[in-house]
Amino acid sequence: GAYQTIFGGGSADAFLAKFDGSGARQWATYYGGISDDYGYSIATDGSANVYLTGATSSTSGIATSGAYQTTWGGASVVWGDAFLVKFDGLGIRQWATYYGGTNDDVGYSVATDGMGNVYMSGWTISTSGIASTGAYQTTFAGATDAFLVKFDISGIRQWATYYGSDDQGISIAADGLGNVYMTGKTSSTSGMASSGAYQISGGGNYDAYLVKF
Repeated sequence: GAYQTIFGGGSADAFLAKFDGSGARQWATYYGGISDDYGYSIATDGSANVYLTGATSSTSGIATSGAYQTTWGGASVVWGDAFLVKFDGLGIRQWATYYGGTNDDVGYSVATDGMGNVYMSGWTISTSGIASTGAYQTTFAGATDAFLVKFDISGIRQWATYYGSDDQGISIAADGLGNVYMTGKTSSTSGMASSGAYQISGGGNYDAYLVKF
């Protein structure tokens, strides 16, 4: 009776399982199409909905009708596009979307705020299809850029931005005031730290970073 009861195909499917406080399984589902699909992060909101993000090379079986991005846009059978899917507390899918341009994109982390919005971060090598008009960084700047995107409770994109020029967005968190924080790794020598920040320059092959929006 789960959303997807059989393995979709390829070498891997994402999966999502719910347990109660005593460790008794409530429900579980595969999530994937005919190619490879990986689930990397989950988050819940105050209404018991659960969100799953990851990466997919499946060209079908991922997005719902009317979603922000209904078609796969990736270039690689290894990564492909990021995806974001919302289930309710009973395991019924509410909506799902691809997220990516014409090259590889990976969703690494997902978080929700107190107003029902959902945020996804990751990395991309797509030069288009990521940032929204007027965003903090609207253009792709390097070998790999981090990205951060905000959707409302219905899956409508609010804004999205690239971040950096050789970077990954590995984890995010949101607070009750609508702020969102992203961390990850960077080898960018500029464009990361703000004026007067604790550390304004890097010191190794990769540095950690923390940014607040």
